[in-house]
Amino acid sequence: MEKDYTKIVWKIEELWKKYYKPIVIPGLIRNLDILHNYQDNISRYYSNFKIVDEFDFLESEKNVHSDDYGEYKGLKNSQLLFKNNIPVYLFDNHNKIVYPFVELYESSRKSLTIVHIDAHPDDAQFQGEKFADINLENIQNFIAQTRISDFFDAMQGMSLRGTKQSQNTHENCHNLESKKIIGEIYRVCHSDSFEFFLPPEKPYILSLDIDIFGPEGDFCELEDKVRTIALAWNKADAVCIAMSPGFIDQRFAREIVKVFVE
Repeated sequence: MEKDYTKIVWKIEELWKKYYKPIVIPGLIRNLDILHNYQDNISRYYSNFKIVDEFDFLESEKNVHSDDYGEYKGLKNSQLLFKNNIPVYLFDNHNKIVYPFVELYESSRKSLTIVHIDAHPDDAQFQGEKFADINLENIQNFIAQTRISDFFDAMQGMSLRGTKQSQNTHENCHNLESKKIIGEIYRVCHSDSFEFFLPPEKPYILSLDIDIFGPEGDFCELEDKVRTIALAWNKADAVCIAMSPGFIDQRFAREIVKVFVE
């Protein structure tokens, strides 16, 4: 028998309305630069990413994650929409966030500060051979070599080699290439970090894993979760959302994301 999430979704929606007060200020992200990466709303570099007016949550044909308990389907497409003029990305496995990170870095021209809200710190060591540099043209191959928990380590210290598109777009591409993609990471992954959360003063990207509402996120209260996400989202320059199949019922995850973006 399928679990009914109606009441808890109502509570999340009530709390979201209480705490979500977006602060629309000019940030680092240049949306026009992002749009240059898409043709007919499909990424030129990673065709799984598409620009949409609203998330469709269509299920993938193939499994995207497996563990000792089963195999799990994800999203047919990773998606990007603009809410209050900020980019909001949606994907299934969290390591696909590497694509938004590189896209946002090319747009902002500055190392990205990350607020990472998750039931897990995603601090596993990358076991593969690290790339010397990365850009949107080799991003798909790079993501294929990462796992759902090691993408931060895989990108640690990595710089960006500008794509042809970025070289044409940015006048100071030599400065872009000299900086690291990932700067500071503020991990919000345990009860104290939720209870006492305040967003950074500097511009940042919100990395949000919806599995914080799953069984492994039961270490903190529901209101602390929603309040923290709202406070982080309010001032974020961009939001990246992982659905994490296998860690949370995807029916529940879809309803939560709808609350946040509608």
